Amino acid sequence: MFVAIKEQHKGVDVCINNAGLSHPEPLLSGKTSAWKNIMDVNVLALSICTREAYQSMKERNVDDGHIININSLCGHKVIPFADFHLYTATKYAVTALTEGLRQELRAEKTHIRATSISPGLVATEFISRASSKNPDEVAAFYATTKSLKTKDIASTVTYILSTSPHVQIGELLVEPI
Repeated sequence: MFVAIKEQHKGVDVCINNAGLSHPEPLLSGKTSAWKNIMDVNVLALSICTREAYQSMKERNVDDGHIININSLCGHKVIPFADFHLYTATKYAVTALTEGLRQELRAEKTHIRATSISPGLVATEFISRASSKNPDEVAAFYATTKSLKTKDIASTVTYILSTSPHVQIGELLVEPI
């Protein structure tokens, strides 16, 4: 992917790590293969994309780039729903990885910024794909629960990218009211 980006666009100045998935596999009975898939996408792929984006910026002397990790409120709080406990662990990892990234970027004396956006529930197909609940239960859940829209997250990203170069927004929690 990053080879194609380099060929078509010369490199990466902004990386938004937005991939995330879960499977309805509780800690007491889940399948190891599903857990590995969750870890590979939510932690390892994010780390690889972060590394490759930073290397692209470094090669081209981009010192004002930005790496944004779309995290989750689950990266700060364990919800009482067994289907999401491993997902929650990966989002705690994203919280730690983003802070570690900020520390490494400062040690490298770069002005590249790193931000974690942690939204609450967003109205997407995520719950229906990640949950063992049937579609009617998922629809009822969304009907009775306040949620963010995808455009709310896009607006948050735009806000972060529009801040002055000397402003570092490390963590932003985004919840519906």
